[in-house]
Order: sequence, then structure tokens, then C-alpha cells
Amino acid sequence: MPLRPRLTGLLGAAAIAPALFWLGPALAGRLAPSFRDQGDFFYPLKLYTADRLRAGEIPLWNPLSGAGEPWLANGQAGVFYPPSALFLLSWPGAAGILFLLVHFAIGAWGMRRFLKQEGISESGALFGTAVFVASGLPASLSAFWNHFGAYAYLPAIVAIARAGVRSRGAFLGLAALVGLQAMAGSPEICGLTAVIALAVSFLPRPDPDRPWLDSRKKSPPRTAGGFLLGLAVAAWMLVPMGELALHSDRRGPLPTAEREPGAITLPELGAGLARPRTATRTYWLPSIFVGPLVLAVAAAPFFERDRRRLALLLAGIGAVALLLAAAGPPGSWLRAIPPLDRMRYPEKILAAAVFALAALSGLGLDALRFRAGGRTLRALFPLIAAAALALALATPGPVGFRSAAAVGLASAAALAFAGDRSQTAGAVLGTICALALVVSFAITGRSLFTFVPDAALRERPPTLDALGNLTGRVLTPPPRDLSRWVVRDARFDRETLSRQREALGGYTNLLSGVSTVRTAAALPTGAARTIADSIDGSRDPVRAAGPASARVLWSPLRPGLLPSRKVGEFFRAPIAPYRPRLSFVRSYRIESDPVRAWRRVASGEVDLAREVLLDREPSPRPPPAPRSPILIARLAEDRPERIVAEIATNASGLLVVTDLFFPGWVAEEEGRRLPILRADGFFRAVALPAGSHRVTFRYRPVSVFLGAGISMAALLTILFLGYQGEPVR
Repeated sequence: MPLRPRLTGLLGAAAIAPALFWLGPALAGRLAPSFRDQGDFFYPLKLYTADRLRAGEIPLWNPLSGAGEPWLANGQAGVFYPPSALFLLSWPGAAGILFLLVHFAIGAWGMRRFLKQEGISESGALFGTAVFVASGLPASLSAFWNHFGAYAYLPAIVAIARAGVRSRGAFLGLAALVGLQAMAGSPEICGLTAVIALAVSFLPRPDPDRPWLDSRKKSPPRTAGGFLLGLAVAAWMLVPMGELALHSDRRGPLPTAEREPGAITLPELGAGLARPRTATRTYWLPSIFVGPLVLAVAAAPFFERDRRRLALLLAGIGAVALLLAAAGPPGSWLRAIPPLDRMRYPEKILAAAVFALAALSGLGLDALRFRAGGRTLRALFPLIAAAALALALATPGPVGFRSAAAVGLASAAALAFAGDRSQTAGAVLGTICALALVVSFAITGRSLFTFVPDAALRERPPTLDALGNLTGRVLTPPPRDLSRWVVRDARFDRETLSRQREALGGYTNLLSGVSTVRTAAALPTGAARTIADSIDGSRDPVRAAGPASARVLWSPLRPGLLPSRKVGEFFRAPIAPYRPRLSFVRSYRIESDPVRAWRRVASGEVDLAREVLLDREPSPRPPPAPRSPILIARLAEDRPERIVAEIATNASGLLVVTDLFFPGWVAEEEGRRLPILRADGFFRAVALPAGSHRVTFRYRPVSVFLGAGISMAALLTILFLGYQGEPVR
């Protein structure tokens, strides 16, 4: 192979060298990433989904968290998202690392494609790509797998929109990428990508080789059409997710206390962009570092006349993103406008700013190399470089970082003076500048990653054996109180992971098979949210949890009003009274409002052993009885999407199951459909006459079949159009 193609290939792959530097040793050492939500949220979520798929089941429902919740609708689970298949491997640590590396590679490919189609040199493409995949934001965002997965597809989608979507192949490629991004499970990043792509589509790049395909008016509708087809591909998840959203706490705006944490103040923004902050382990994004070298080079394209319109568009995208992520007005005012008022952690909007900065810096390095900015840039850039160099040298950080930044800035300044005099000299200086940036990112991002032994991911703490085989649920303290006990330091090491599992934090209950009252879902059902809020706001949280079948309080904090047994660092306290998960009652009262019904039950107004609150009159209506019925009841089958209850009684009454009332659940007996009533506001009940019964509850949501049908139709459309090829002109 000739030297130049080899060098080109190496430069193209160099952008993910920092990711390999961060994750490669862990892969070789059988370690798993554990920073932030990875240990107690994403790993349990992905491994539970993989276990269900490995068992030959499609996980439509999760029965273990929050009285049950739809699971296919949980976009973060990524049930059919292709890279999630990595978690079917028997080595979960390698699965997690490969999952991250795949998305680092997708992001690098997309950013490189965007820059190369703009005619950028190899060194310029490497420079911009490194900013997108190796700066502080992507390194920090990689701990949140759904957002990072969607972030990786952003530049490739925008590249197709910028090219004008002029061919059928481009249209189908756009649809495929949009579908994959939607499946990654971050509606916020997907919406951000759509806005950027549509904005760029109004300024399509001219194609001098095929001018007959150039049509500025057709680019935005083609882009919109590609997005619609891509969303249709992901309908198998989006339709159930939409149904979940209608029954979740996102039907209205989030409270300000949940919406504003994570907004960036101006001093934090300035410090974060210019200084390689060490990971604080308490902030949602511990680093947004890009460095003085990037800021200096990104200023160059504004001096270039031919690319000024694109540079201004990118600058506008970045400025709007910074404004929306900024703390205080006007950022807080804008975040109060739908749909932004339903979004947590405004920092994720900075993904648009990093993309804009990556594109500007790639354009800027070529502007310096080829003197596209003219004499003005040549005169001003030394001053810009000197100021950036002073900032880099004055910044506290590793010596290697400051040295790399100094080499990069010196190379950039040399480019401005003599880059165009020799093609070889310009290529060498540009390559040195880009590689210096890669080295600086590799050094500054290393502290953002922590690891634990692979075997620790599935370890079950021995203390959980004290819970036994409960037929009810476990009540844990509020997540905010529990996190203070779990996260004692910034290491997120094996001890932290063990505490997460011992405390049943996040979704770790899925790995232990323990049913909990709370859920860690980012999009919880409205019922789960109301139940948790009523428990946390009650004067007697234990009494409020009993109606949700809570049998045991499990807490590292000593219960003040309950007798408890010490197990290691935890206290196990029995809860009474409580409603069993399967019960049969004769008395009932009507309360049509589910929230009001639950609050009445949680306040102790209802005798859990004798009565239930229903949303309407049952049929058949149980007649009054002077004595308690003789009853034999059991769960003959208890699977996530299928529950079979066998009951024998000498009196009519109501069979109550304290699992979530949610669209898609049906009750049948001997092929006959039974109407499901709302019990206590959020659970299920069926009316039964005296006798022996075998009642089957099945979860067969229409939204899943509708979404699957739309996805199948979209895939067939893509295959048909791809088979037809490009139309003859």
C-alpha cells in the first residue's frame, strides 16, 4: 500500500485514539466502566434486557420496579437497538466498553464525513473530529449511554442535510441514521439534531459535479421527509414510548426544581471551556473542556469569505445552545417554554455547541493553512494565539497537557505565517497541530473514567439474603437520601458498586430479582411518581407504602418508629398493615379520580384487609355479607407479561392485584374477557362471583403492535427504494 493512503487512514482513525487510551487498558484488564450512572443504572438495565432476550422473551414489561412499568417503551433499555446486542456477550465489562467504542467510532466517522465533504484537509478533519469525540463533553457524556449514543449520530445526519439530500441513497441513509439515533433513547438529543439538520438544510452545499441535482427549495422538505421515515423505522419503540409519555409525569411541565439543576453559569462556562477541570463526580457533566487551542483555531473561518455564511450559521447554532443551557434569564425563561419545560439537565444542549465548535475548528485549521482569511487573519492570529498560549500555560493541569497545547498553538501560528508556501510544510504543521490536540484531550479526559472488575457487575451482596423470598415489595429511602450513603467519595470503585447493589439503588434490583416500590426510570409512569411522592411527603411513610404491597423497609438509616433488625450496615423493618400483592375483598367504595383514591388509601382511610377503592361500580356487584368469605388464593404463574391467579371462594367479591393499571393489560377467564377496574387508583381488580376461578392477566399492548407495524412498513419502504436504485435522469 502506498505511504499516503496509509497515512491518511491513520490520521482518520487518530481521532478515537483518546477513547482507546481511556478504555483500551480496561478492556485488556477485564474491567468495566463504573462512573456515575453506569454502575447502578445502565449496566443493570442493559443486562436485565439481555437476560430476557437470551431466555427467548421480548421484554415488554418490567414487573420488578415501581409496581411494574412498560419496558419496551423505555428507550434507554434499547431492546432492539443494534449495538445493545453486545450485552448478549457473557463478558458484560467488554460489552460496555465495546458499546462505548462503537459510538466513539460512529461519531468520528460522521464528523469526518461532514468536514471532508466541505473540502477540508486530512489535518483539518482530524482536528475537528477530535473536538467532537474527545473533548470534555463527549468524554463526560459517555457515562450516560442513551444520550451519548444519540450524540454519536448527530454529525453524520447533519452532513447529509448539508449535502442537500440530493439522491435517493442519501435520503435512505438519512432515514436509517435517524432511526438508529431515535433507538438510542435520547429524545432531547434527537430533537436537537433535527433542529440543526433543518437549519443546515436551508444552506445546502453546492455540488459542482452534478449541478442538475442542485435545488435549494427541495433540501428542507427532503430532510424533513428523511426524518419522518427514520422515526417510522423506530416506531416499534417510539409509539409505546408515546403511550408511556401520556401516562407519565411529563404530561405537564417539570417543576423548576427539577428543570434547572445543571444549568451553566457564565463563570462555569468560561472556566470549563478553557481549563481542564478534574472530575468533581457531583456534577451531571464533570467536564466541558475544549481548551484554548480549539477556541483560537475556531475563530479563523470568520475571516474566510467563501465559508463565512456557513461559519455564521454554525456560530448561531452554538450561541443558541449556550443560551439555552445558561443559568438564569433569559435561558431559564426559554426553558419554561414547551417542550423545553419537560427536559432535565440543560447541559445536554451543549452537544449542539460542541458540534458547532468542532466544525468551526476544522474549517479554521484549513483557513490558517491556506491563508483563506487573507492579511487580516495573518495579522490578528498571532495575537489570538499568544493570548491562548498564555491561558494554556497559566491553566492548572498536567504538564503534558500544557506542553501539547503549546505545541499546537505554535504550529497553528506557523501555519498562519508560512502554511501555504510549501504543501509539505503546511501538511506537516497541520498534522502536528491536530495531533497535539488529540494528545491534550487524551491527557485531560483520563480522569473522567473509573472502572471496576467485570465480575463485580453481577455480584449479589450477601446482606440481600436477609430479604428472603418476599411476596411483596421493598421500600427504600428517597434516592437523594440514599445517594449520600452510597456515594461517599469520588472513586466509584468496587466498594461504591457494592453499596449501590446493597442499597438497591437505581435499577440494581433487576439484577437481584427484588421487587421495589420505587423505580429509577427517567420517564416514570404517573402512578409510580405519585406513589413515591406520597410516601416521601407523608408523616408516616411506612403506612403510605403499605397499600403498594411494601412488606419490608430496607435502609442504612435506622427507622425511628419501627422495630428493626440490623443486617450489616442495613436495617430490615417489617411493614404493617400492607395489602398483599394478591388479595380478595368484599367491600368497596367508589372514587373515580385515581390520584385522590391513592391519597385516601395512603392516608390510612381504607381498611386494607376488607375494602378497596374502585373507579366505578363492579359487575357482578358483590352483595353485602355478614361474615368474611372462605378463601383459597394463589399465584399459579407469575411472569412479567402473564400472571395467573387461582382462587376458590364461597362468596362473590373483588380480586385485587397490586400491579400497575396500564393500557394493554387484559384479564381473561376461560377465554372470556373480564373488565379490569382501577383499584386504589393505580392497581387492578376484577369482580368475581362465588366459586373456583382461574384468572389470567396478559400484557398485550396495542401500541407495541401498532409501532411494530409502522416499523415494518418503513423498513420495507427503505428496502424497496434501495432495490429500485437511483431514478434515471
